[in-house]
Amino acid sequence: MFKISADPRLQKELSNPEKYYPPEVCYELNQFLEILKRDGHLSKTDFYDVNTNKISGVTCNLFYRPNFANKEVLLIDVKMKPADVYKQRFKIADDWDDKNVVESSPQYDQPKKIVKALILIHQGVTNSYDLGYKLGHRGKKKQYISRHGQYAKHTLEQLKLITNKRQGNKWLTELTEKGRLIAEAPDQDLQFRLLIEAMLNYPPVWRVLAAVSERGGQLNDGLVLNDELVKNLTFPEILRGADTSNRRSQTLKNWIKWISRYCGIPIHIHDGGVQLTIPMLYGEGGADENDDSGQE
Repeated sequence: MFKISADPRLQKELSNPEKYYPPEVCYELNQFLEILKRDGHLSKTDFYDVNTNKISGVTCNLFYRPNFANKEVLLIDVKMKPADVYKQRFKIADDWDDKNVVESSPQYDQPKKIVKALILIHQGVTNSYDLGYKLGHRGKKKQYISRHGQYAKHTLEQLKLITNKRQGNKWLTELTEKGRLIAEAPDQDLQFRLLIEAMLNYPPVWRVLAAVSERGGQLNDGLVLNDELVKNLTFPEILRGADTSNRRSQTLKNWIKWISRYCGIPIHIHDGGVQLTIPMLYGEGGADENDDSGQE
């Protein structure tokens, strides 16, 4: 048997992994650690550098240094691969053309209001002004309220939760099958889970999350979630300097942060590789239901 050691921070995490890692990562880590305790090495190991080995898992990478003479293994770090965790937990297509940059991004970032908009449309409220008003938006001019209704409908259309079809001189707004499932879901937890799946299947969200996840899984952190990254990955070059580009990139960032909090799957959001903390029950309604980031 090999002795497993690590620095105090990593030792604390591995002594109670369920508190720090999603269930999918815990399952893999337990397998890796059992093999390292028994053999001190894993047959399918990448040599990360001269002194460090890397075990490339499905949901995480484990970096370690074996000492066969002393029958010891020093664990260096565990790096999660959020995009792969999401793939295991949700149905994600991930088969888009990388050159397919979305020309118009949403400007409506509050999950509760996105769900409420679906419920209102399911009840027959499809006029932009009525929708904006019932969503709680007020303004000195009618057009300001209508604009928020338009933002909501545009967001739902981008997420493929509604369709807008011209019928004569009018537009007919209808829920898609997934939009109907969310509107008719019996509780908020199921509504949010279905909404998250729709968001993850929206190419700009997945493109950013996958990019951050891929580099975040390495020992030396690379890409972090910021406005510049979002714009470069999802906006056509001509729109990156547009007046609304910051608000649109903020919407995508807020969605990704909310998804991460709600699911308990951390992502890298700062230059130092700092990750969002994992809430209590790892996707079992763990996020604060009253936390709605974004514009009014």
